[in-house]
Amino acid sequence: MLDKIKKYKKLKLWIFAVFGMGVIYPTPISNDRFGQPFLNVLVNTLLVLTLFYFIEVRHLVEIRFIDYFFGLIFSILYNFTFLFIADEKPYTIMGTYYLHGAGNILITTLAILGWTITFAGALALCSFGCQKYSNYSEKSFFKFERVFLVILISWSLVIIFFLPGQISWDALKQFCEFEGKRVANLDFMYVPTNHNPWFVTLLIGSIFNIGNKILNPNFGIFLVILFQTLISAFIYTKVVQFIGQKSGKIMGIVSLVIFASPIFSSYVATIDKSTLYYAFCAAFYLCYVKIIMGVKNKHKALHTNDYLLYLLTMVLFSQFRNDALYISIISTLILLSFLVYKHVNITKLLLVLLSFVVIISGWKAYVHKINIVPGASSEALTIPTRQVSYVYINNPNSLTKKDKKIINKITPLDKIKKNYDINSGDNLKNLFPVNTFLNNPSLIKEVVQGKKKMQSNSKIKSDLREYLKVWLKAGLKHPFTYIKVYIAANSFYLNPFASPTNLYGSLFINFPTRVPYYVEPNWVDKYNYLFNDSVRLKAREFIGLILSFPVIAFFLNTAIATWFLIFLLYRSIKLRNLDMFIILVPLIGLVGLSTLVPINGYSRYVIGEIAIVLMAFACMFSVEKINIKRRGQRG
Repeated sequence: MLDKIKKYKKLKLWIFAVFGMGVIYPTPISNDRFGQPFLNVLVNTLLVLTLFYFIEVRHLVEIRFIDYFFGLIFSILYNFTFLFIADEKPYTIMGTYYLHGAGNILITTLAILGWTITFAGALALCSFGCQKYSNYSEKSFFKFERVFLVILISWSLVIIFFLPGQISWDALKQFCEFEGKRVANLDFMYVPTNHNPWFVTLLIGSIFNIGNKILNPNFGIFLVILFQTLISAFIYTKVVQFIGQKSGKIMGIVSLVIFASPIFSSYVATIDKSTLYYAFCAAFYLCYVKIIMGVKNKHKALHTNDYLLYLLTMVLFSQFRNDALYISIISTLILLSFLVYKHVNITKLLLVLLSFVVIISGWKAYVHKINIVPGASSEALTIPTRQVSYVYINNPNSLTKKDKKIINKITPLDKIKKNYDINSGDNLKNLFPVNTFLNNPSLIKEVVQGKKKMQSNSKIKSDLREYLKVWLKAGLKHPFTYIKVYIAANSFYLNPFASPTNLYGSLFINFPTRVPYYVEPNWVDKYNYLFNDSVRLKAREFIGLILSFPVIAFFLNTAIATWFLIFLLYRSIKLRNLDMFIILVPLIGLVGLSTLVPINGYSRYVIGEIAIVLMAFACMFSVEKINIKRRGQRG
């Protein structure tokens, strides 16, 4: 027996991995670093034994340098997120204790190396599994009518309980801006802003007005719900068909289950810009990928319609979220470079890009002409604000008097500490001198009193530029502080094992409460739900049960898209496939943007990524299948 064990040369390595996985980052801070619950120890041991069996006993795969490299990336994300959120305080990261002292550094290093080995083995085995699935999977053609009907029926089981439809806080504010609502109690009148894209405000406001004129406000709300439901169902049906064709029946069914689930139906039952944003995000990515696939398939030429659809989806995608514009442009420029590299005629794509620039420029000129107030810059600066504010709170002596004076102009120094929260930047961004968020009555009062503005002037713009210089200077002095704030502020987007337990809390299925008086449209008194509160509460409990199903809960995890992206990058390198890397560009942009948002672990910021990561996997399986066929032909 001992002789059989001795022949496994890497047995000590796997034992080392088990010990490394046993390290914890206790809350509150403690020197007891090996206090893993028994169940965790058991699961970790079983995981390592499974990897040991398939890798060392069955010899299915061999762990290579690339596996260890990406294993290290996963290990760093896993360990450092837990480290920085250990005994977390609103304005102080206490977990850095586990990086101080020789003993703690040694134990933390043990954990990082142990998890690196485990993740490396898991990656090698998953890579083998992907090859096998690609080899045995066959194209599956899902009929459009059937998929469309399944999605609609599934969604209707959620929509019906919230008829005529829910309205998010953002959408209520948009309705107020659309109709120029005056809040008498605050002596404030809403004006059109681009805080939420004005294009979306015009769209939902116009559709609502049609229904309101035909019948009443309830019908207006229902008409918006119907509009976004039909468009979303159409797009997701096309996505399911694409996934089935590229990666087989199993992936097609999984994608259908995800799109038909309350992850998406809770949004189509709610008026909010995010609902159609997710759909147009998927549509844009589908058109983007089809162009790349068309280049790969030399026997099937790309048609003008492919480029026209790409232009349409690119415009719609960029109009439903302000920062989507950058993803659209960067992705298209990289796609253009890819076509040049592949010696493909770029005339049509150049015309698409030129048309896009003309359309967007024209829209911006129109918005400027009719005096739409631009969205406040604070929306894009929640991470930098948390970083420089953290330095001010915890290491004020490192900032000069001039630095503090500049910071004070943007975020008053006496208010920073009580408004600081590492997991939410909303309160800090509300300290900015310009605010279009207006999420509470006190902010509106400050605007009315002239203490805050809704639009920047030259002085505020100059102050903000100086503020960003201070942010950069402080970052050069405290790079590790900026890194730990970034990781702690995004822990739920970077580590799927650290995600909040109430995964569906940020979906629009919370028990409806009374509309706040300061975002009440003029017709709010005539807006009534079809079912009473108790029925909707029961419906919410049922939806929560569905969301707890393993497959659905897995995809709802706010860090899954990030880890899937890293895995897909790993596979593209392992496959030595440039096409696959180009396919991932929009996903890289979306994942990057999700780490710059105000709230940590908010699912609404990553659902668009879920929609396209499934297509990215389908493309990967398609590439795997082509590689397997080529190797077979050579053999």
